[in-house]
Amino acid sequence: TSNFLFWGAQFSYESLSLPLMVVVLMAFVERDSAPAPARGAWAVPIVLGILAIAITHHLTSYALAFIFVALAVLYRVMKVDKPNPWPFALLAVGTAIGWLLIAARSTTGYLFPVLEEAIKAFLKTASGESAPRTLFGQASTVAETVASTPLPARAVALLAVAVLGVGTLVGLRQVWRRERDKPLVLLFCAGAVTFFLALTLRFAPAAWETGNRAAGFLFIGLAFVAIYGAAVLLRAGPNLLRRRLILTGALGIVLVGGAISGWPWDIQLARPVQATAKDKEIDSEALALAFFARQRLDGSRFAAPEADARVLLTPGEQVAYGGQGPDIEDIVDEPELAEWQLPLLESHHIPYLVADRKLNSEDTLRGQYFQVPGQYGTDLRPKGVVHKFSAIPVGRVWHSGRLVLFNLRDRP
Repeated sequence: TSNFLFWGAQFSYESLSLPLMVVVLMAFVERDSAPAPARGAWAVPIVLGILAIAITHHLTSYALAFIFVALAVLYRVMKVDKPNPWPFALLAVGTAIGWLLIAARSTTGYLFPVLEEAIKAFLKTASGESAPRTLFGQASTVAETVASTPLPARAVALLAVAVLGVGTLVGLRQVWRRERDKPLVLLFCAGAVTFFLALTLRFAPAAWETGNRAAGFLFIGLAFVAIYGAAVLLRAGPNLLRRRLILTGALGIVLVGGAISGWPWDIQLARPVQATAKDKEIDSEALALAFFARQRLDGSRFAAPEADARVLLTPGEQVAYGGQGPDIEDIVDEPELAEWQLPLLESHHIPYLVADRKLNSEDTLRGQYFQVPGQYGTDLRPKGVVHKFSAIPVGRVWHSGRLVLFNLRDRP
C-alpha cells in the first residue's frame, strides 16, 4: 500500500489496528473452514481481536464492524451452509459504539467534520464549483512552499497505479471463476474496485487525506485479488524465469511508486537537525533548546508547538504538551493572549512555555530541522505569538530570536 513505508511501518494507532484486523479476518476464515468441534476455539482470537481494535483505532473498528455486518447479510442472502457471523457483527458494532460513547466522545469532534469536509470538497470539485487539486501537490496544512515532486518520480507513482490496475483486472477474472461463492471473497473484490474509485478523492483538496487513509483498508482486498493475477505469471511453462523477473519488477514499482504517492516528496528523507562546519556541529534552534532543558530544567513540564514538543520529548527527555489535549495549539499559535490561556496552563501545572515564530514548528510531518536562510520552509508566524507575553510580563529563560522559552511562574 502507498502508506506502507512511511506510515504503516511506524508504531501508531492505525498501523497497529490494521494488522489486528487482518488477524481477525484470518481467524474468521480458519473458523469457517474448521470442523464443527474446533470452531469454538477460533472464536476466541476473533473476539479478542474485535475488542483490541475497538480500543486501538476508531476507524478500523468501524471498518471491521461494516465487514462483519456485510458478511452476516451475504451469508443470509447467499444461503451459505455455515454458521452466520451475526454474533461477531453484533459484537463489533456494540464495541465500536460503546467505546465511542464511554471513552472516545471527542472522536466525533474531529473525525466527522473531516469526513464532512471531504464529501463537500469532492462534490464541489466534481460539479466544477472549485478547481481540482494538482496531483503531487502540497498535502500539508502548513502554508509554506515545498519542493515539488520530480517528473521521473511522478511517472513511477502513476506506473505503480497502472500495475495494480492490471493485476486487479486479471485477478478479478480468476477470482470470479473460482471463488465467487464465498462472501468474504466478494467483499475483497468490492474493496479492490473501491480502491481505484477512492483515488479520485485525491483530486479534491480537502478530501486528499481521506482518500489516502482509506487506501490502507481497501488495499487488503486489492492485495488478495492481485495475488490471483500474479499467480498467472507464476504458472509452470515456457519463459518462467522471464515472467518471475517481470513480477519482481512490478512489485518493486508498486513499493517505490506507493511511497512516492503516499508521502510528500520533500520529506521522503528526513532533514538534518544539525549542521557541520569545520568539524563543528551547530544545532537547530529546537534541538539546542531541548539540550538546554535537559541540562538545566530537567523534570519540568513544557507547553510548545507540536514539532518543538516532540524534540523536547526526545532527545530532550522532558514532559512536553502540544496539540489540542489540552489546547496548547491555540495558546502558542494566536498572536494575542486570551483570558483562558494562562489559567489552562496553571490547571495542568505547566510552568514553561515555548513560543516559536517558525511556522514549521507546528508541522509534525517535517518536524524541526536546521533551516538555511533563503530556502523553503522559513515562513514565520506574526510577532505577536512571542511578544504577547511581554505584556504580563514573564521571564525569558532562553531565546534564539525566533524561539523563546518563557517561565510563567516568574511574573508579578
